[in-house]
Amino acid sequence: MNKASMTLCGLTALILAGCATPYDTDKSSFWSFGKGFEVSNLSSDTWQISFVGNEYTDRTKARNYLLHKAAELAQNAGYPYFMLRGEQNYRDQTGTSGFGTSSHDFLYGVGNITSETTVMVEAIGLKEKPQNSTLPVYESGFILQNIQVKS
Repeated sequence: MNKASMTLCGLTALILAGCATPYDTDKSSFWSFGKGFEVSNLSSDTWQISFVGNEYTDRTKARNYLLHKAAELAQNAGYPYFMLRGEQNYRDQTGTSGFGTSSHDFLYGVGNITSETTVMVEAIGLKEKPQNSTLPVYESGFILQNIQVKS
């Protein structure tokens, strides 16, 4: 590989690394590197949703992704409303990566601490809006129209 090709590959990697995790990323995909959505059906009206974003995905963006995904699931299953139960939203440092080399009694190393944002929740689809709910109730259609996510 010549120097120009190596430079182009390096610049491409930097550009891709500088982007937040997109909404349509599936965590089980090889190319997602463990980032994106994972959805588990717990029953016909309940889903466990988790999203892991890279260091460029802040908590607000991750929560908007989660709200939008819950609204999609509820609406696609015929539920005009949904509730979120047990929401967790946190940012973790995931460790270091780097390399080192030594030459003539000299040790040189480079490391990096990365962070990721994780949100998890149980979403419950509802046919009707309950009058006395202890949890906030969201309208699926309203969320889909007003919480914008860019893919």
